Amino acid sequence: MNWIERTILVVFCTIAFAACEREFVFRGGEEGLTFSADTLMFDTIFTSIGSTTKNFRVYNPYSEDMAIESIELAGGDDSDFRLNIDGSSDNYAEDVRIRSRDSLYIFVEVTIDPVGSNTPYVVTDSIYFRTKNKVQTVQLVAYGQDVILMRKEWLNSQTLTNEKPYLIYDYIVVDSAQTVNIDPGARLYFYKDASMLVLGTLHVNGSIEEPVVFAGHRQEDWYADKPGQWGYIHLLPGSGQSTINNCIIKNGMMGILADSVGLNDTPITINNTKIEHISTFGLLAQTSNLNVSNSVFGDCGNSSAALTVGGNYQFTHCTFANYFDWTYRSNPAVFLNNYYIDQNDKEQIIPLKEATFNNCIIYGNSVSEIGFDLKYNNAEFPEIDASYQFNHAIIKAQGDFDISDNSKFINVQLNVDPSFINIPDYNYQLDTLSAAKDIGSYGLAEPYPIDIHGVNRLQDDGPDLGAYERYEKK
Repeated sequence: MNWIERTILVVFCTIAFAACEREFVFRGGEEGLTFSADTLMFDTIFTSIGSTTKNFRVYNPYSEDMAIESIELAGGDDSDFRLNIDGSSDNYAEDVRIRSRDSLYIFVEVTIDPVGSNTPYVVTDSIYFRTKNKVQTVQLVAYGQDVILMRKEWLNSQTLTNEKPYLIYDYIVVDSAQTVNIDPGARLYFYKDASMLVLGTLHVNGSIEEPVVFAGHRQEDWYADKPGQWGYIHLLPGSGQSTINNCIIKNGMMGILADSVGLNDTPITINNTKIEHISTFGLLAQTSNLNVSNSVFGDCGNSSAALTVGGNYQFTHCTFANYFDWTYRSNPAVFLNNYYIDQNDKEQIIPLKEATFNNCIIYGNSVSEIGFDLKYNNAEFPEIDASYQFNHAIIKAQGDFDISDNSKFINVQLNVDPSFINIPDYNYQLDTLSAAKDIGSYGLAEPYPIDIHGVNRLQDDGPDLGAYERYEKK
């Protein structure tokens, strides 16, 4: 068979195959369509920022083909919503055909214009489906929230309020010699890679009832526990008198980066704060002075708290619970280091003057959740270069971890499960049978009598380890 004959044969087969393909025969319509959802709900959408795309399916459940005379967004081109109908970006389509027992997708997005309201408001529309004499609808509902936009702003002394959320692009900077206060209930949402830099003084003044929130800007439920959505809070030299109280920091690449702050000044204080859903370090401190209490360091892709290049650190009634499962994590929840490698490839030791962990829990899903990388100039007096202590604590560590030095490990229990209430839901409160109940030091707890939820830890048989006090009603 020569090439001409082969070509004729291919063409003939193609025509024959096409002739065999079933034609559309439209007999349906009166029964109507069915939908995977009768209402499509969007979570809170910040004004001027587009939503993620949601979708639903339109089904022809019958044994005959159907023709949809028209699919139409009721609000038309003036609507806040936008449609993509079976792959075509349009708010109106005619003569849309569905085979028997087949379906098509409708994709929906929404962008909401500001209206000058401090509170969320409802935006609605609907999609009409017309088949012969039948009209069916799918409702669209979104909640809009006006925001205060900030982009590459240098902040002088001022107060950020809780009236509207702040949506931050690129960065905001607390300028040197300036003081920024953040009111209880304020919400700071950061666009991808945006961060807050602090050269002056930052006072985060949240309350137990109204914590201050630092988070990514996506409000859909799917994003609630996703790490790496924005940058971090960067405390730079000059920010040494800053305070962070009753705060939630989540979904960032890092939580707090403290870089050479507080050593010759009042320490930075962090109290009643949760740092969780972080892609790298929850707290990365370098040669800094921090006093941290009643705080939770949750799931982080690297260490929950890495105290590096020396410094001075005190943690009291803190819970380090690192069960990060988005990627493999090789570093422990808590990591201590006192040196760096200079440009000449030489070790430079910076003394770890103090790192104390009082009434704390250090646990997670790795084999060991405590790590040390310490160097010493004088082996006879190692405390000059690295001084640390764990006083009344539960620590997860490898079986050969040595806690025999009573100057460094006081009433420490190894590898005793603290029995958190619900790890998959990131609830690190203690179960009623927790080994961490009532075993804390009363003396260490006295300066911090109230836990992260406002419960008095000095009114039962003893203070519990960690940030949460479990109080059993009698």
